[in-house]
Amino acid sequence: MKKSLLSGLILAGSFLLFNNDALAAETSNFTNQPSESTDNIIYYNTDEQDMLITDEFIITTIEPSESLRNRNNPLGINTLNNGVWDLLGYETVFSSSSIWHSTGGDFKVEIEQTDFGPVFYQLKEQDTYIDNNVGQQFQVSGSKYFALEYRNISSYVDDDGVKGAAEFYMTKLTHKGNGYFMAFYD
Repeated sequence: MKKSLLSGLILAGSFLLFNNDALAAETSNFTNQPSESTDNIIYYNTDEQDMLITDEFIITTIEPSESLRNRNNPLGINTLNNGVWDLLGYETVFSSSSIWHSTGGDFKVEIEQTDFGPVFYQLKEQDTYIDNNVGQQFQVSGSKYFALEYRNISSYVDDDGVKGAAEFYMTKLTHKGNGYFMAFYD
């Protein structure tokens, strides 16, 4: 009798342990972690860093630009001045931005991050069959304005969409319930 009672307790205890692990695995899907692998994430804290230079992009903490401060400008302003950032437009982004066309060279995104974070981002290039990641995924902590400058992105220019242009969009992988204001430049 003692053996069967002990076996029953061990079996019941292992069942409870298994259920707790399953519950923990189930609830971990609701955290503010990205759904993709976190092996190659670049980390940036706007409260501790002014600038971070990687092989793919430069992140800088900035004062809000005119486009981020004055949200009443019309979208699609593009003066096509070489050597000067041309404002393509801006929008509030919850998950994925609209598609913004770039003719190559450099591409810049300014973001007003309203949550302290961490918030995970990924720039993507729209393609016919599968969208491409542009650079590595990155995480930003701190509630400030920052800019991302992607250098030499001409290799993404193709004939899939607008002839002679790359089709970029920014994805926000966490904090999707809060809209962040973003401005896009070519």
